[in-house]
Amino acid sequence: MFSAQTHGYYDRAEGYGHHLAAATHRSAVGKVEDGHYFHLQLQLDAEGVVQDLAFSCPHCLPAIACGGYLYERLVGRRADQELTLEQVLGDLGGLPPQRSFYAWMAVEAVTLALA
Repeated sequence: MFSAQTHGYYDRAEGYGHHLAAATHRSAVGKVEDGHYFHLQLQLDAEGVVQDLAFSCPHCLPAIACGGYLYERLVGRRADQELTLEQVLGDLGGLPPQRSFYAWMAVEAVTLALA
């Protein structure tokens, strides 16, 4: 059902369920009570480089894979790099249509956190 890339990001996911005491940027997309949510914390340095990232989401493979993707894509890099839904879905090897909203939530969380 899920691609090898999606499984890989899930298996390597760093930052899941963590809390950053020194977060400089935060966002929340969706509602916990609805079961579909993505909360993001970023720690950026003075040059805008992501030093750390933490996220919380439902304990399901596509949601955690999207967070793991963000961790690998953003930590150690400037936060102002372009990030699109198509890019996330492509790098994950696609998601089933009924689960692709998690990729949207992850991208939206980054956008909101940096706004």
